[in-house]
Amino acid sequence: MSSAIAVPMARFLAANINVGVHVERKLFGLTFDLDTLWATLAAIVIVIGLGLYLRSKATAGVPGKLQLVWEMGVSAVRKQVDGAIGPRGAAIVPLAVTLFVFILVANWFEALGIGSDIEWLPAPTGDINLTLALAFIVIIPVHIASIRSRGPVGYVKHYVAQPFPKFLFPLNAFINGVEEIAKPITLALRLFGNLLSGGLMLALIAALAAWNISHIPIGDVATVILNPVWKLFDLAIGAIQAFIFALLTILYFDTAMSDAH
Repeated sequence: MSSAIAVPMARFLAANINVGVHVERKLFGLTFDLDTLWATLAAIVIVIGLGLYLRSKATAGVPGKLQLVWEMGVSAVRKQVDGAIGPRGAAIVPLAVTLFVFILVANWFEALGIGSDIEWLPAPTGDINLTLALAFIVIIPVHIASIRSRGPVGYVKHYVAQPFPKFLFPLNAFINGVEEIAKPITLALRLFGNLLSGGLMLALIAALAAWNISHIPIGDVATVILNPVWKLFDLAIGAIQAFIFALLTILYFDTAMSDAH
């Protein structure tokens, strides 16, 4: 590699790239990520505003385009729940739809990023604190639904009587306990990891601007080309991750409310 290329590339590779940096404030000994809080609030306002707008435009006649898309989405979720759980799962539909819309909006904030250390409207789902909270919003009602469906005795029996014979109940309890602990962790980390990696890619693309060959701004050209391409890809990833989170929510409720092993 010639020195004209090696030196700028060395500077690029040595660039200080920080991802996941937050605007922090301490209160009563606790640390609050202010950027995550206001981005979460912004996502909540957008979701509520969308709901109020749909309500104002809802009609029993010929629906508008937005109402039609909404009804198709809710209908698809309802069919999925009915096929997996049956009529008992009707109460899960609002939770699954709300989680999907909120996570989709929050994920799509990533497209507003420029790759700086601190984004003033970051994707709040790129913060593990929010994704863990969302995971527990799902897992706690899942266990409540399981107790209501099976009864307290059936709930305990579900964890100690399978997958091995009943006399191996300590092993059954250990295996099932690990599985239940892993559910919220994997649910949170899957969403968090994908959004954090999106932020990392934006930071890497932004760092390309430092890459010059002699006096030719190769990095600036690469940034202009790669940024919109990556953001389009990131929008697709955000939608897929929102769908997966909502789908896993339905599947967890299906397992919790089923009598089958």
